[in-house]
Parts: sequence; C-alpha cells; structure tokens
Amino acid sequence: MMKTKAGQTAFPAPVPPYPCWERRTYSLSRPVTEEDIGAFLGDQEMYVRENGSSPVIIIHKYGLLEMHFIVGKRDIEVWFSPDQAGWASEYLDALLMTRF
Repeated sequence: MMKTKAGQTAFPAPVPPYPCWERRTYSLSRPVTEEDIGAFLGDQEMYVRENGSSPVIIIHKYGLLEMHFIVGKRDIEVWFSPDQAGWASEYLDALLMTRF
C-alpha cells in the first residue's frame, strides 16, 4: 500500500519540528485530497507552510508525529521522535490504512 522512499520530494528543505526528530517520506496509492486532510486532522491543529503554488499542510498528531501533505501529490513527509519510532510507525500505518 505505501512504502518509504528516498530521493527527491516535492517538499521544501526539511526542517525537523523538534531537535533529533527523524524524517521519512511515503509514497501513497493515490494523490492526497482535501478530504483526506480533513479526516486526518480530527481535533488536532493544522498549519500551512507556503511552498510556491503548492502549500504544505502540516498536522501534528499527539506529540507522536508530524505529517506533511501537499494536496494532489502521492508523497507525504512524516517526522517522528526516534525514541517513539515503533509506536509512531504503528500509529501512522493504522492512520494511513483508513484512507489509502
């Protein structure tokens, strides 16, 4: 369904939300929609970082991870604490499986 990938992404230069957080990019089965972002948002806060014509939508999930989306793109960027990598990875997989 999704896989971690290396290489070029549509995201601007990576800046971790917290020192030492690790970054992974995932390729999804289809492009991200605004409905997907609404479903992932829940009661969390959403931020927008301007990136030319494609703003990056940022959702911080419970201090476990931070998800970066660009509407219309199949790749997402995810940041997480290395101390909680196992738990954060399982949570991310479950979250993405609800939509992709």
